[in-house]
Amino acid sequence: MIIDFTHDFNLQSKKYDFVKIAWILSHIDDFVSANQINYYFNRIFPQNYCNSLRISQVIRQKRDLFQFAKMPNGMTNTYKFIGELKLNPTTYNNWKQKSKSFF
Repeated sequence: MIIDFTHDFNLQSKKYDFVKIAWILSHIDDFVSANQINYYFNRIFPQNYCNSLRISQVIRQKRDLFQFAKMPNGMTNTYKFIGELKLNPTTYNNWKQKSKSFF
């Protein structure tokens, strides 16, 4: 599935958190937990606070974009982005600049 936001400039509201989560997961090749995603999210996008519970809820709402891996013994679920993300060039460059120290 393709997320195409090439014509949208403002992705600041909460309803676009799934795009930010997809951006983070698209730079990580392995499965990661909601806590790890939360760490990156709050450092790359400090103006938008988000906790691990919200991240896992957003991922569950967009099941066609994310892959789940249940850990044995009831440990935390891990997630991976399986779609394709297309952003506006300005947004792409801004987010790339913000995340260059992490990825």
